[in-house]
Amino acid sequence: MKIHTFAALFSALTLAVSAQQGPFQTPALLIDKEGGFSRVWLVAATKASIRYREAEAAVNTKDAKISGFSSIYVYQPREYSVAVDLFQARKYEEAKAKFIEVKESFKPIQTLENSPAVLAAFQEMECLRKLGDLEGLAAALQTFVKDPLTREVQLRQLELYILWDAVRTKSWERLEILAKERANTRLPGDQRAQVAYCHGLALEGQDRSEEALLAYETAMTADGGASEVIARQAALRVLAIHHADPAVQGAIKVWGTKDENKNSKAYADLTEAAGLAELFEMSLGAGTPLPPEYKEFLKYKPKKEG
Repeated sequence: MKIHTFAALFSALTLAVSAQQGPFQTPALLIDKEGGFSRVWLVAATKASIRYREAEAAVNTKDAKISGFSSIYVYQPREYSVAVDLFQARKYEEAKAKFIEVKESFKPIQTLENSPAVLAAFQEMECLRKLGDLEGLAAALQTFVKDPLTREVQLRQLELYILWDAVRTKSWERLEILAKERANTRLPGDQRAQVAYCHGLALEGQDRSEEALLAYETAMTADGGASEVIARQAALRVLAIHHADPAVQGAIKVWGTKDENKNSKAYADLTEAAGLAELFEMSLGAGTPLPPEYKEFLKYKPKKEG
């Protein structure tokens, strides 16, 4: 049986509610197997049963087995909506703090499928990933209760955290194997971008920079630029590889002289870096300044013929 947010299925009746102060309770709908429903206030839950009040101000509580209902729909907490808005606005630190609030507030019903507590805990980990806090992500995974989470895309993301942990420990050979395995599975664009980026890190960590460039290119394009953090990080790795390449530095020295070779790979790499540096400043950086060491690349955009 699936537990959904009420707002997702009954939009006309959506009511965002705040996490409770004092004794926990939160509104929900209990859907019986004949299609009827009753509004209640959940106060606790286990994997098998729930405890609830029939009215918000009721003193007495009732217990019921979850198997006795076709579905249970929990109203979406206002704090969760606020956190999601912050996340979508790329304010990941602020979003993380709000998701933690929801996770803690709704612990009494965390064992329900897709409860606000488990969804908030998952989103907290996504904030940590976006912020690049891999130590924090590893710690959060240690306490994450996976069983209530049933949404396929989120379960796949949990599997990708294995790759991010290999990044954290710099286990490059293992990471390459994991990335290749995941690359052969069906993934949405944002997750494919993550896999490609991690693969690039694995290759670069093994001094295989040319192969890493191809992986980073995939990371920048797999999701049409929607995975802004991954695209930005991949772009910076590409710029770092070109900046450290002696051949590219050689092409810089002869730029605009009689020794310039526009047919060379080094020239192509230099102009690629120049174009990517410009794109970073225009949009890809999303407000993040281009690191000073890469600003020099902006001088080497190829001149238009004619």
